[in-house]
Amino acid sequence: MKNQTPDNNFITSDFYTACLLLASDYHLVGINKADSKRYRFIFIDKQGRAQLVGGYFDGLIDINTRKFVNAIKELKSLMYNERDQLKMNKYEIWKIYHSK
Repeated sequence: MKNQTPDNNFITSDFYTACLLLASDYHLVGINKADSKRYRFIFIDKQGRAQLVGGYFDGLIDINTRKFVNAIKELKSLMYNERDQLKMNKYEIWKIYHSK
């Protein structure tokens, strides 16, 4: 899959997919501003993510509305407040992933 990284992270540039993952308790490890118009959201991948995202686009997923709205607010805050953006190198991402 093209959005899968060698270190088992999942990357998406779709804002609402990122909100879905965040609201579904996926761990956000970074935000990369790929260019002036696009952000890439980096999550630690979990089994079942493809089914979750597919179900979301097919309208088959029920999600807690409050968690989804909170995820929207949190991601927008991270995107538009430079000082709050997650800036992690590969070692920091590795430490988070392997500390569980």
